[in-house]
Order: sequence, then C-alpha cells, then structure tokens
Amino acid sequence: MKKILALVFVLALLIPCGALAADPNGTATLTLSYGDVNPFGHVIVNAAEYFRDQLYEKTEGRIWMEIYPSGQLGDDAECYQGMQMGAVDMYRGNASSLTDFGKNQISALALPYIFRDRTHFWDVCTSELGDSILANLQECGTGMVALCFLDEGSRNFFTTTKPVTKLSDLAGQKIRVQQSALMMDTVSALGASPTPVDYAELYTSLQSGIVDGAENPPASYYSNKFFEVAPYYTLDGHTYSPSVILISEMIWNTLSAEDQAIMREVADMTEVYNRAEIEAADQAAYESLKANGVQILELEDQAAWVEAMGPVYEKHGKDFLDLIAQIQGM
Repeated sequence: MKKILALVFVLALLIPCGALAADPNGTATLTLSYGDVNPFGHVIVNAAEYFRDQLYEKTEGRIWMEIYPSGQLGDDAECYQGMQMGAVDMYRGNASSLTDFGKNQISALALPYIFRDRTHFWDVCTSELGDSILANLQECGTGMVALCFLDEGSRNFFTTTKPVTKLSDLAGQKIRVQQSALMMDTVSALGASPTPVDYAELYTSLQSGIVDGAENPPASYYSNKFFEVAPYYTLDGHTYSPSVILISEMIWNTLSAEDQAIMREVADMTEVYNRAEIEAADQAAYESLKANGVQILELEDQAAWVEAMGPVYEKHGKDFLDLIAQIQGM
C-alpha cells in the first residue's frame, strides 16, 4: 500500500490528468499517461504507439498519450489501483492479472488451455461475445473501462538450468508468476512452486537463482532478454491470455461522448493492427532465439498437462460455466 501511495503522489506531481504536455505539434490540451511492463520495440508497445498516433490524428491533435514502458508506472497490480484512484490514466492489462478483480468475465479468458489456437482466440475476441466480455469489466465495478483486446502470443515456460518437456521436469522448480491466484494455482497444479516476483526484477531473479524459471509469450521472452539467463523455452502454451487496453473510469467519464467514440474507434483499429503484426513478431522472436542458442522444446505429452488443470477449472471456472461453454463451442 505504501508503494501505491507513493506512486499516486509521484504521478500527481509529474503527469496530472488534463495538463498541457509536449507533443509533436504542441497542440494537445489533454495528455494521458499509459503504462506497460514491456520495453519499447515490443509488439504490444508498438500497438500502444499505434493507438497513440491514431488518437492524436483523429482528435486533430487535442489528445496525446504519453507511453511509459518497462514498468515505469509500476506493475499490473499497482497500475490497476492507480487507475482506480485516477492517478494512472491508461494501462495495458492482461486477463491473467485481472482475475483477482471480482467475477469479471475477462478472467475466464485467462483459464489455461481455454483457446485451441490463435484463430480461436480471435474468433472469440472479435465476436459479440468478446464485446460483452470487455463491457463486463466496467459493469463489475472495477473502476476500469476495457477498450480492446490485444494478442501478445501464447505463454510458455522458460527455465534457467533444466530443460522441461514433461510434467516431472517442472516438479519443484520455482516459477515466477504474476500476482494472480489463478496463475499461482495453475503452476501449482503442474507440480512447480509458484513464486511472485515483480516483472522489473525478473531478469536478476533468474540470474541469481531466486527463481528457476518463468512464463512469457515469445516476443516478451526475447525483447526482455530473459533468454540470456534462462535458455530453455518450452512450447506448452498453457495460457493464451489476452492483453487489454484499459482506461481509468474516472478519466473516461471526463471525456466527451465524441472523444469516447473516437477512443473506441481507435481501439478497434488497434486490434486490427495488432492482429496483423503478432504472427510476424512471434516468428521473428523464434528466429532470433534460435540464433542466440535457445533450446526451443516440445512437450512429450500435452494431454497430461491439460488433464492437470482439472482443479484449476473447478476453483476458478465455477462462476463462468456458461461462458466457458460458449467459448469452447466457437
């Protein structure tokens, strides 16, 4: 809590909502802070830059979005709380880390192995069902408005000293997870020891042995250089958890109906942009990882990993049975 209050204080001084701020043409009358844990050059941050540029153009230079990458505004939990307090304007969230915000439906999309593949992911996220799932986050009283889904790629495990191709290889290993009960239970169900670590501290935690591994999509694993200290990357695809562009409801309510409509239009455009970019980003990441000597590993028996998720679905899916059935039926 002290860290959150410190964050609120610093942001209140440095990036007050609605303040004049530098922008390409010096015309902005509103500057919105936008946070992400990934660095510039990451495919998801590229999407944020696209969103920013389209928003600036369509508002004729009235609204500029200041992007703070690499966790400069804090991790997921800190930025969610910052948005609830109105101290952080926008953030790129993730379904996995949103699971602790009540019974919001986005949480269901973080369940392990709920998506068959990327096509299924986008079939759901771009459907009327996907739109209603986005709207549900605000309806649940989270203090956040979800504007669109983004594809960061399927999340896979990576380890420092031991290749993982079967469940017994993961047993007892300390695996870094997000501050999320769902992710902790998922890793536990696979026989590993879930270990929450701030994302900004993950590289050094892997390097020093505080954790034996973690899990990330390929673009994040590569762009954050985790492969330098954890060179074994296992294609288990346990979670195809969508990213979500979020805006503080407090800020959203200050926007005119016209600007809210522009935001939603730009969000739709950003979804299309991201969908076109992600496959190329994944492929480029895999090629670069191989060139850097990373061992990219396949599972020996993926069915065993899926079967291990029974207790996770019983605990975290019980409130979404109808929704899960709809998703799996698409």
